[in-house]
Amino acid sequence: MGPKLLMDRFDWLELESGNTPRPVDYGLKQAPNDGPSFYRAARRMRESGHFKSASECYQKSIGFDDANYGARVELIDTLVRAHQLELAEEKAKEAVEAYGLVRQFYASRALVFAHRGNLSDAFGHSDVSLEEERNWYCVAVRAELLLKSSRDNRVLATELLEEAVDLATDRWEPHFIAGTILLDCGWPPLAAGHFSEAIHCNPRAVVGWISLGDCFQALRLYDQALFYFQKAIELESNHEVALSRERECAPRLFGLTRMFRTVDLRARWDQAYDDLRNE
Repeated sequence: MGPKLLMDRFDWLELESGNTPRPVDYGLKQAPNDGPSFYRAARRMRESGHFKSASECYQKSIGFDDANYGARVELIDTLVRAHQLELAEEKAKEAVEAYGLVRQFYASRALVFAHRGNLSDAFGHSDVSLEEERNWYCVAVRAELLLKSSRDNRVLATELLEEAVDLATDRWEPHFIAGTILLDCGWPPLAAGHFSEAIHCNPRAVVGWISLGDCFQALRLYDQALFYFQKAIELESNHEVALSRERECAPRLFGLTRMFRTVDLRARWDQAYDDLRNE
């Protein structure tokens, strides 16, 4: 069985056991009350893997500042990764119609088209996004379209993802997006490299640790996966996604280690990574 989609595993409803709504802790000194503070809260929620709270904060930030292009792009990306595609389409269409000269919005619309299975329109909008100066997000989305079009495009796509990292000022975001794209498209060894770099850039981003654990879980290296899930729990002790991953992973770890030694498991991962790089 291939790896599950990364964002499928994150809670959109954000409910605790018993369906009790969980209070949102924005991780800020005070609750957000204006455009910039809601934007900071949105990014914090996204880094923690709380996509519903992130999307709500992004929309509030845009309500204060309609021309916050970064918030719009990140909102649409968050909605797509959480499979809220109808709302993502609404926001992407709205952004292109209101700000047709902003190339990133064409990349956002391309992303929505691709996840809805319309690669023809996706590539058309991606072409527009790349007409002028290359933006890291536009380049990353192009890489995703290539991978969704054919697995044979892996080499070109990974080169574009590296270009996206080089174009960005803050490298956490492009490394995280690159890892998400590669894991979604079934390349967990390559995704693990980007998630590792994302953690190096932002070690307090819980979503990075969980995502890296997802890569190793997809590779059936449960001892390593469990380590990363537990690192996420150290950062946010009541993070339901990390806790559920830990519960899911632990029994498999104990069953697997009766058959393989840890060193053998690591060798299998190293070989899988080397095989990809040498293709």
